[in-house]
Amino acid sequence: MFKITLSFVAAATLVASAQASDLTLDPIIVSASKIEQSLKNTTSDTDIITAQELEEKHITSVIEALRLLGNIPIAQSGGIGQQSSFFQRGFSSENTVVMIDGIRYNDPTTTKGQSQLEHLMVNDIERIEVIHGAQSGIWGANAVAGVINIITKKPTETLQANTSLEYGSYATTKIGANLSQRVGALTYYVGANQLKSNGISALTPQGESPKQYESDGYLNQTINAKLGYDLTSADALRTQLTLIDAKVHYDQFSPNDVPNEIHQINRLGNIGYRHTFNSSDYFDTTYAITTFDKKDPLGWTSAFKGVNKELNLLGTFHYAPDAFVIIGGSTLQSKDTISSKELNSKGVFATNTNRWEKFILSESIRRDAYDTFKDKTTGKIGAKYLFDEDITLSGNYGTAYRTPSLAELYTPIYGNVNLQPETTKSFDTTAQYKHLSLTYYNNRVNNLIGYNPSTYVNEQVSGTSTFKGYEVRYNNTFADILAMSLSYNRLFAKDKNGNALIRRPNDTFNGSLTYYPSDKLTLGTAASYIGTRPDTDYSTYPATLVQTGRYTLWNAFANYDITSNLSVYLKADNLTDKLYQEVFGYGTYGRTFAVGLNAKF
Repeated sequence: MFKITLSFVAAATLVASAQASDLTLDPIIVSASKIEQSLKNTTSDTDIITAQELEEKHITSVIEALRLLGNIPIAQSGGIGQQSSFFQRGFSSENTVVMIDGIRYNDPTTTKGQSQLEHLMVNDIERIEVIHGAQSGIWGANAVAGVINIITKKPTETLQANTSLEYGSYATTKIGANLSQRVGALTYYVGANQLKSNGISALTPQGESPKQYESDGYLNQTINAKLGYDLTSADALRTQLTLIDAKVHYDQFSPNDVPNEIHQINRLGNIGYRHTFNSSDYFDTTYAITTFDKKDPLGWTSAFKGVNKELNLLGTFHYAPDAFVIIGGSTLQSKDTISSKELNSKGVFATNTNRWEKFILSESIRRDAYDTFKDKTTGKIGAKYLFDEDITLSGNYGTAYRTPSLAELYTPIYGNVNLQPETTKSFDTTAQYKHLSLTYYNNRVNNLIGYNPSTYVNEQVSGTSTFKGYEVRYNNTFADILAMSLSYNRLFAKDKNGNALIRRPNDTFNGSLTYYPSDKLTLGTAASYIGTRPDTDYSTYPATLVQTGRYTLWNAFANYDITSNLSVYLKADNLTDKLYQEVFGYGTYGRTFAVGLNAKF
């Protein structure tokens, strides 16, 4: 019996293939234009990670989920919960906007405004949409490399409860449960999860195992809650709250430092109202607040406390059967509550989409006004042609910008209040034939925000940096019992002088094979190769250029359904016990095992 999940539908273009249609899967929905659309009707290059794939492969965090794609290199400074960076199309993390159900997750107190994906667990996530390319014309500032749009699980119509338990290497335990239901006009979803691990040493000299040093543990407790109420058949109220309470040990100077601890508390909340005019059109408004509170009891690092406050308005209007417009506006205040420094902006945008039989055309324009920088106007145009069910060709051109962070502007000594936004021009094109697709992308960045090598003061760097590359993807199924996914990414990320940017591997390859021998059993294996990766050794003076990368990791899992409501699984990562580093001088896990139990009621 065919039981393949959506796990192999990672390539956006696959949905257009005849084979995807044969699977009778529900239409794949994405929110690349801020409203939900069928994936095949969007032009943006988009990857999707579904809850089915996360559950089938027993993924723990969003950082781990992104590793599945193979086209977003990850650099984590130690084990789970340690500081992490990701490089979408070669750009560093601050160039990607991260949203959770419309709530902004970029932290204004970090050095460049990047998000804290290392503390974001996946238990209550329905899908992760990774939208590639310049998106400021729709999403505003900092959507330079793209957008990671996370949709969490919705309340169910009938009473449902799920619970899970996992135990693995390094005394790692995961416990989770959720409950959801509709009761008349009221809907609710509540989820609670805890992850606790002894971890590994964060600092670890290259060529040595972190097992030789003291461990840096991690504790994450997350609560998600959603509440909705239907005022009438056309009017609905909703609210939600996410609380992330994470404690992570770190090494300050050496691998055997007495454990220091960072206590991070993130709170995300919103309240919204929607009026539905008909089956296609609606008006929606949301007010969201995110707070980031970082404490360091021993005081080795600075404490930070920041907040985002955002109001969004959005309306849709279908003026023809295959034509519609989206109009919206927003205000955003990002503030460091300790220094009382803040950034304020107001924006309006419009997106128009038309479909003429096999041709889809979408245009977006956005205007943002700031009290700190010059106003910015950005846009995006995308087109897709469906030659037939097996062949499509699409392309996108857009402009984008990244605003300087509060730290880049106001940090004592190194801050520069005269900094202006970086600007980017982005182009990509994707050709797809049946199960195979090829994507080429090219991004050019001007006025890069860097620093003066003599004074270390932040300043605008003249010249153009280039981020370009191509991706090849292949996804297929065989005899209804075997699913194969392959991807290769070639990246060229260079500064204005042609020097390769650190921690971006030139070549990455991902492959996975999942076998479904019966209704009850699923077996899977995956391999990932990371090519040459430049990095910097800051333990020398002056700092020297070094290399990591050039390694292959093998993982495997086995799932067995004992009953329709009870299942067990076994997971093994880094099967060959490969010694490697993502960040020079920081440890990674050797061979690990985990066993778990899932129950549904």
